[in-house]
Amino acid sequence: MVGQTIEVIIPVRDMADHLPKLLRPILDQLADGDRVTVVDDASTDDTAAVARSLGANVVTVTNSRGPYYARQLAASESRADILLFTDGRCRPLPGLLDAHRELQRQPGVALSCTNVRTVTGATIAARMAAAMQPFMLPRGGGAMKATIGMVPPKPDYYPTANLGIDRIAFAKVGGFRQMRGGGDLDICWRIQEQGLGTIGTDTRVLMEWEPRTAMRDMGSQWKRYGHSNAYLRWVHRNDDLSRGEQSSARLSAGEAWTTVRAELGRPVSELAANALVGLAFQYGFISAWLKRSEFEMPVPFDVIPTLDNG
Repeated sequence: MVGQTIEVIIPVRDMADHLPKLLRPILDQLADGDRVTVVDDASTDDTAAVARSLGANVVTVTNSRGPYYARQLAASESRADILLFTDGRCRPLPGLLDAHRELQRQPGVALSCTNVRTVTGATIAARMAAAMQPFMLPRGGGAMKATIGMVPPKPDYYPTANLGIDRIAFAKVGGFRQMRGGGDLDICWRIQEQGLGTIGTDTRVLMEWEPRTAMRDMGSQWKRYGHSNAYLRWVHRNDDLSRGEQSSARLSAGEAWTTVRAELGRPVSELAANALVGLAFQYGFISAWLKRSEFEMPVPFDVIPTLDNG
């Protein structure tokens, strides 16, 4: 059987020092027809030169429009069967690409992921991230869930640290949308809700992830997660309304309080191993939700993926 081809797409900015630990193990796994594309998102260091020296294809963005635009730019030019999105802090382990290939061969699968283990480090922030393990799949099976307070509940998802997407399914939904955060959840939900396929999971740890080392950076990251969570709920309530489903774009006071209380009641393992990071997530969610009148509906990028089968 001829294997499905994979293009690994990696948006990076000023991460030249990270690239050898990311690219060498990925390049060692390539089969015929596969390739790795690094999108240099307006870096000021030697990111592009290092990526080329290691053997990656490089696309350069001179004016940054964020990582989802960088991903969309590379994906729109791809002719691979599978788009595998990862990021600069990832450390691939042997068997990663073949696992995605096998998952995508399964009938009805359009999304794929494997377990990602967060490694520890010398700083408190790194040790906290390792205790949290934010990318590990649930022990009971399935992918990650973001259904607390969602009406109606949404399908499972996985972050773009290790997310495989069937290229045709990606093209049919228009790829990523211009969002202030949560584009990975959004595309996983849209692909599944439009009946284009489900998400297949491999519970083996086939990727490691190197966390941020400063508490300030870690707190900012989780604040952004909370903000994105609130924004996604607002967006998808409006999406439901535009499709004529029985939903309201504005929550009642009772619904809003139920949603916030559900966020505050999340298990510690979902929020953080430390109360400060949990509070950062909660603050990001609540502050964004209170200001949701400032939200705007996302629109497609001006770079359109192709439905061409190659």
